[in-house]
Amino acid sequence: MSMIRSTFRSRLCLRSLDPVTTRISIPFLHEWRKCLSTVTELPPVSPLPPPPGNSPIDGINKPSGEGGFYGKFSGFSKHTLKTDIMNVFEGCNVTPNNLKFSYMRGGNLNPSAVYVQFPTRSAYDAALRAISKKGKLYKLERATRSQWDPIVPYDGKVVALHGLPPNALLEDIDRFLSGCLYYPGSIQFITIQGLGIPKRVALVHFTSQIQAMNAYITKNRKFVLNQRITLQVLQ
Repeated sequence: MSMIRSTFRSRLCLRSLDPVTTRISIPFLHEWRKCLSTVTELPPVSPLPPPPGNSPIDGINKPSGEGGFYGKFSGFSKHTLKTDIMNVFEGCNVTPNNLKFSYMRGGNLNPSAVYVQFPTRSAYDAALRAISKKGKLYKLERATRSQWDPIVPYDGKVVALHGLPPNALLEDIDRFLSGCLYYPGSIQFITIQGLGIPKRVALVHFTSQIQAMNAYITKNRKFVLNQRITLQVLQ
């Protein structure tokens, strides 16, 4: 009888675990171990974002020369337009808004220079190469933003009336510009120093570039108080 009991117990000890029983017991053991653990589980810590401006990617994403690069262009004629300047700088990403004409108040309001805002240094270098191919009449040199900012562009909407008689009044200018679309309150008389006697000039602000050019075509070399005057479109 004792031999039978011993054999029966040994078989129970060597019996493999039932798969179903194993699957049921594992979650229970897992929870039981968690309860006995003395270490508190912490949520995963997210990495801190890099401080602004210190990321190495910032220097890669920003193009070289960001913020503009300025040049001073000279060597053109009195009647040069913005479109003419853009033709010189073809392929340099220069738009009309990137051009400002600087006019001399002495003489005949001749443009002394055109200040150009290039988007990048490479565009400025491309402009230098373009000028070298077109001859030595033009000149482009470095400029600064402090030279660019104070200039107020006329944008081809302002016309200068040269050769006005000393006694010309606002009514005479209104009569002369009859049929043209301009702002009557914008007429401004200035005096420029020429050779000899100072000359009176009237600046008139038109409603658009087309209207300013129309006045130039239809009124240039006409008379104000029996005196022939010339018109100049300011860029």
